Amino acid sequence: ESIGNEIGSGVLRSMLHKRLEAAHRETNLYLDIMTHDIKNAGNVASLYCDLLLDMLEGDAATYAKKLKESVRKSTGILQNVSTIRRIHQEPPELAPVHLGHVIRAGLDRTPDTSVSFEGASAEVWADDLLPEIFTNLIGNAVQFGGPEVGITIRVEDSPEEDQMVVVSVEDTGPGIPDGMKEAVFDRFNRGYGEGLGLYIVGMLVTRYGGRVWVEDRLRGRPDEGASFRFTLREVVRTGTDETA
Repeated sequence: ESIGNEIGSGVLRSMLHKRLEAAHRETNLYLDIMTHDIKNAGNVASLYCDLLLDMLEGDAATYAKKLKESVRKSTGILQNVSTIRRIHQEPPELAPVHLGHVIRAGLDRTPDTSVSFEGASAEVWADDLLPEIFTNLIGNAVQFGGPEVGITIRVEDSPEEDQMVVVSVEDTGPGIPDGMKEAVFDRFNRGYGEGLGLYIVGMLVTRYGGRVWVEDRLRGRPDEGASFRFTLREVVRTGTDETA
């Protein structure tokens, strides 16, 4: 009887596991379809908003601009959901990535945002999700600081950890109160950010073996802007070899 019960339990577990896998595949299929179709619809809506902005003036143009911003936020939410799913499902396959090239490519996609960046030669261990860190940090700075906010990106060797670089994304926005600094990377925290962007930043930095935190842009002046800082593992080359 005991052996029969164990066999029965094993068969039941196997059946439940297969059902769970099937449900998981079906959920991913629905999410892929929804993400693809809604993103396409958002792109079309954004195009029509641009046409309206060229034709309208005054209050009507203001409404069209707000509509375009709402479409942009919706597209951003879909992108964040897709990124979170990839982080959870895909094991990290890290490779050398030129950090300066990633940052420059991200700035080219945000021409309306004023960002100061002098360049960086460091290579770090990451994957193709690395640009999401800068997209979310710059997006949050613009959201809270407005279109005229000043943003500066710096890359430096870590003074505390060997073979690590420190990346700083500073802004001249309203800053973050001291009591909120530790919670801004929590999931669905809405005190600063749209709920997922900074959470994704924290997940990705952890994925790459680094750590992330936020400081005042000017020490002791939380109302003078924020400085988001995170570390990444640098690729150290010895001859033709690469070491982590």
